[in-house]
Amino acid sequence: MRPVLSLLLMITSLIFAQQNDPARYIDVATFNIEWFPCKDDGAMMQRYGIHLSHPPRGEATDVRALFRMLSRLNLELLAVEEIVDTRMFADSARHYMGDRYKFIYAPGRGSQKVGFLYDSTRLRLIGAPEVYNDLLLKPDSWLRPAFRAYFKTLPEGFDFHAIVTHLKAAPRGWKQRQKQWNALHEILRKLPEKTGDADIILLGDMNNVSKRREQEFKPIMDELGFYRVTRELNGMPSNYWMADWHAQRLEASLIDQIFVSADAKVEYIEGSVHVAGMCASAFDGYVNGDFPLYYRKISDHCPVIARFRVDRDDD
Repeated sequence: MRPVLSLLLMITSLIFAQQNDPARYIDVATFNIEWFPCKDDGAMMQRYGIHLSHPPRGEATDVRALFRMLSRLNLELLAVEEIVDTRMFADSARHYMGDRYKFIYAPGRGSQKVGFLYDSTRLRLIGAPEVYNDLLLKPDSWLRPAFRAYFKTLPEGFDFHAIVTHLKAAPRGWKQRQKQWNALHEILRKLPEKTGDADIILLGDMNNVSKRREQEFKPIMDELGFYRVTRELNGMPSNYWMADWHAQRLEASLIDQIFVSADAKVEYIEGSVHVAGMCASAFDGYVNGDFPLYYRKISDHCPVIARFRVDRDDD
């Protein structure tokens, strides 16, 4: 029995080592970096031409703390939302994380940009990224477009479409989000036939804050055969919002989502999804202004991260 047991232990160790070999997977994430680099600094927002009816009176982004955290996470692909200064974001990524990190984003009329930060030693950008202005709903809108990039892992392996979105905010924004979801439905439905690849990862801030919650997107994603990776978080939040300004009360919610098409689900490593930052503590909320330093310095959202196999491509 001892030789058999030793063999089983050896096989188990080998499997574990393969599953945890960095060359065999990539970490893909979404992160709303709250008005980067302004965050809650209303005076800085005005310098960027952002004039809110009730400008915040807090602090600007702690750029060093932000990128130190991102360096520790060691992500291969990060979908980002709410980037105001795109040049500063790209320059900061290179300064703190290295020249291998490249930043691409969707141009647009609005002050908040969506885009991708990616490790060019692990991912190769194939072709030109695509901006979907359908999500603006009208030409003069300040809403954010959707943005798609096609990546292939290096040296050779999993290739996939990544699409980042940042939908209309607030419970009262549901009617506009509904139209945006209808536009996304058409984009996702047509993309496999248009490009010849059905591996799709959809990420972003979906702002599903109406009473419908997950039902805002579930019927459409179920029809398309997409799997919501973030359902596996089992109650872990992705952001904290100010539920009561007078009582200085923050509440947790899950509005930053990751979906994968049926083909991409083959590469997704089940159970790998997790949150970082202050959300990893999983508190329901914070009261009386006793908020984490992360909330004051970095963002009201947290990175949501999922892992994918890259040693083969099963499409």
